[in-house]
Amino acid sequence: MDQYIDRALACLIEGVDNQAMPSSPLDKREWILEDLDLLRLSYEQLGQSVHHHIADTFQRLNSRAPIHRLPDELFIKIITLALVPKADDHKDYRQRLIGLGLVSKHWNRNIHGTASLWTQISTAHSDRENRNAVLRSKGYPLRVLHSDRDYISRNGKAETFFDIATREAYRWRSAEFGIYSNRTKALLYRFVLLSVPILEELKIDLSEGLSGEDGIDIPSGGADRLRHVELSFFPIPPSSRLLSGLETLKITGWPSTCPLPSTSEIADILRRCPKLRVFDFRSFSNRKLCVSGARPSEAGVIYLPALTSLSLYLGNANASRQIISSVRIPACTSLTLNCIKSMRNIFSNEGSHLAAALISTIQSVPEVLLSLKSSLFTLYDRIRTDIKINIYSDSPGEDLAWFVEHITGSVAWPPVDATISCDFLSFHSVITLLLKMPSIAKLTLTGPFDQYIRLLSHPTLNNGIYEWVLPNLRELSLKDSSRRDPQVLTDLSSKRQQGDNMDRGDRILLGLPVKPEAMYI
Repeated sequence: MDQYIDRALACLIEGVDNQAMPSSPLDKREWILEDLDLLRLSYEQLGQSVHHHIADTFQRLNSRAPIHRLPDELFIKIITLALVPKADDHKDYRQRLIGLGLVSKHWNRNIHGTASLWTQISTAHSDRENRNAVLRSKGYPLRVLHSDRDYISRNGKAETFFDIATREAYRWRSAEFGIYSNRTKALLYRFVLLSVPILEELKIDLSEGLSGEDGIDIPSGGADRLRHVELSFFPIPPSSRLLSGLETLKITGWPSTCPLPSTSEIADILRRCPKLRVFDFRSFSNRKLCVSGARPSEAGVIYLPALTSLSLYLGNANASRQIISSVRIPACTSLTLNCIKSMRNIFSNEGSHLAAALISTIQSVPEVLLSLKSSLFTLYDRIRTDIKINIYSDSPGEDLAWFVEHITGSVAWPPVDATISCDFLSFHSVITLLLKMPSIAKLTLTGPFDQYIRLLSHPTLNNGIYEWVLPNLRELSLKDSSRRDPQVLTDLSSKRQQGDNMDRGDRILLGLPVKPEAMYI
């Protein structure tokens, strides 16, 4: 079997190095088909013992089947068997790669096979180097080694493996890069220059320790089709044409060596994305974004009519407030804010328009998510069907009470299912929330038992006006999170199994629902 492979490779390599290949295109094709037959024979021998299902597929074809009739999987397996490099044999690998290029060039079935073929060949080599660019062609991952010292010589010109890949990039619709080399700017610019006119998706992952300051700029006539961009750093100049047609922009990480942008730079990016639907900015380092520029006037407000999702993970509450105060997002259905010291930093008089925007959003969209790190507050709003509100806070509750007083009191809430954690909310906050949200239909309280005793004995709930406080309440569930006596729980479980009547205290201890009428004293 090996002699067939060696003979085929020798013909391929000699045809390139010694220019022994026929000059006629038709003769070239027949020349490669002859050598492919040798590879096919060797593969059939291998297939008898290992790859039966693929070999059987090939046996149903004519013995002189043209390349474009070969099944994708079979063609890839044949060439992979012949061209996978031997360990630490760089010269042999480069020669085989030339032969691979010739075969794949004349294989005219589709680009998918070429992409998959490159995957099989280059992965074995890139595992040793761990410096590569990852490219995708319609779902087929194309891993191309990018190294300063590994290159091949063609027509007297030295080319890296990335150079070879970019020549085939004219058909790619999406690309994913893993950058592990300091040649970031040249690599990215060369790829973008060649492929961006038809590129629709671009994802770049910059490893820690590398600089992303050089950035990417798009030449004229560039990114008309580019719609989705995901980056791990900030390589796009605000003036770049890449931004004009974007619908999704995600900046999902930040290497420690890259300088963080200022709030004005982020605002400039948003201003140049009029079609943006999703913006996700995440800085997971301990550094804080620089707050720059004065608070925008109405003339400087950024209007994003198509934006439906806005996520900001910043280390500076003032930065979050300044960015939020710069935008108008009437169609937003998902808002996520993180790393904010206090809700008052956002929902203050200075940012009152944001509170108004939230009220409008809560009343008109299916779901709103508001997440604060230090004063964690989560709000799920399903206004058209069944609203569920989950409130958790590690603060004493003052921020929550302020929020309830200034925002929820202005909203005409339909019947609501609410879950309130008494472990992290002050007793006063729970009472305030109940008074401000009379439309609660199903209430679940989780917390220590002593909080329930105080709540259930509160004068507001036991002075004969319970129906006025929570007129829509259908069910109340109490879940005690404090430590319980195992024997008490055993006795209660036994009583429940025997069908004995349980009083209100028993039901509370077991975490069973308590009907509103059962709460009267």
